[in-house]
Amino acid sequence: MANPSLQIGNSNWAIKEDNLLGYSTAGTRFVPQPITMTRASAGTRVNSSGLVETVELLGSEEITNGDFASDLTGWTGYGTRSATGGVATIGASANSGIYQGVLTQGVRYNVTVNVTSYDGVGTAQFADNNGNNLYTITETGIQTFTFISAATSANLILRGLSNALFSVSNVSVKESTKNNLARVDYDGTASSLLVEPERTNLLTYSEDFSNAVWSEVSGGSASNPVLTNDYAISPDGTQNATRCLFDMGGGTTTSDYSRLRYLNLTATTPLISIYIKSNNATTYQLNLSYGGDALFLVDAKPNEWTRVDKLTTASGSFDYRLELRGTKTSDDIADVLIWGAQAEEGSYPTSYIPTDGSTVTRVQDQYSKTGISNLINSEEGVLFVEMAALDSDGTYRYIKLSDGTTANTVQIRYSNVSNNIQALVYSSSALQAFTSYTPTDTTSFHKIAIKYKENDFALWVDGTEIGTDTSGTTALNLSSLVFTNFFGKVKQLQVFKTALTDSELATLTT
Repeated sequence: MANPSLQIGNSNWAIKEDNLLGYSTAGTRFVPQPITMTRASAGTRVNSSGLVETVELLGSEEITNGDFASDLTGWTGYGTRSATGGVATIGASANSGIYQGVLTQGVRYNVTVNVTSYDGVGTAQFADNNGNNLYTITETGIQTFTFISAATSANLILRGLSNALFSVSNVSVKESTKNNLARVDYDGTASSLLVEPERTNLLTYSEDFSNAVWSEVSGGSASNPVLTNDYAISPDGTQNATRCLFDMGGGTTTSDYSRLRYLNLTATTPLISIYIKSNNATTYQLNLSYGGDALFLVDAKPNEWTRVDKLTTASGSFDYRLELRGTKTSDDIADVLIWGAQAEEGSYPTSYIPTDGSTVTRVQDQYSKTGISNLINSEEGVLFVEMAALDSDGTYRYIKLSDGTTANTVQIRYSNVSNNIQALVYSSSALQAFTSYTPTDTTSFHKIAIKYKENDFALWVDGTEIGTDTSGTTALNLSSLVFTNFFGKVKQLQVFKTALTDSELATLTT
């Protein structure tokens, strides 16, 4: 079989800002072919360790002598400050600090610091020269935060106010990039490119259930749920999961409920979700609902975080609810851990969008590669994709080769028909070939290939030739690879400049 002229994935992933690594081969040489990626927002994924994380690229270290191995060399200071043994101590005079000129206006930074001591008197914080408080230190331990510099001056200041006395070590400041980064998602050891539509988490506090937008209420003989913040390790690998103890008090009627709720959420048929886990060896069954919508039973399992979701039928202003309620459960109590609540408008759940004080929108993922006529043969070839839809949502979702317009294309698409995959070729806006296949479930991965050559077109899926078309011309001037409103997961994509044989197509798609 000939080598592909362009490949993406197949467990070979690399990303940088604005690009996903595609590649080709020339003999024994590996030739990078960057694929343009745009998403003007951050996005999360499940990483190879099974943890939910925001995709981030960190630059080189901006701080000189952040480990204070050379005392305060590289730092400028004022007031009372000193360093010895790899630890810097600041305060306790009225106003003390150390700083370095590392900031650029408009740039996002990731800061990590180990606070070795803090007396709790006064205020210890990171700030800039424009008087902006960037982060307040309230406890000891390793602390991390990000910010976008609004300062017109370059100084990042570590300071104590009002006689604060504290010590730090291992200060690190790196430029942080979160926008326009491809997301490689993991399911066990299998990896795939995650491509999602724009969605907004309508909940303003997705992890802080103690905030006033959330409330604990009860009815009948039940008691208000009891919350304990930062009780356990959450799906993001840090100790920020909330323990929530529901207690029915022996109540068994629909008037008996122990409920955690988000007040006055306004949406049109939102989809609600939350990560949940039993806090002990018992599996608990709770109700997840949106206001007056029908209750939906969800399981909190031991030793396993589960993201549960429900597409609601209600609309308008209602409450997001997680609860034990009367005849809807056999549990009198439920001792569970919760994290990462979300409410989004859509027919299926998308990746977690963290919020902390306001709604947050994750912009649509988009991929394209133009100017690659040398990698595509317009007269004959194969487009191969191993992919899974996020949902059978009744919309057209395309991956295609094109001339930069819709007039000449070779495309594989999920159609607006439920669980339907289609392959099409257009030449000068005229349909030349069309075949389709209806698998049991398009949200499962399928290996799909379309072969195109004059009077010789075929669709192969999972090792089987699905259909052929023996009449038609090929697309003209193919020069681009484009994902058009494609929402799904892609394990691999390959482009071939020759029309592969049936045997080769069977091997490729099996």
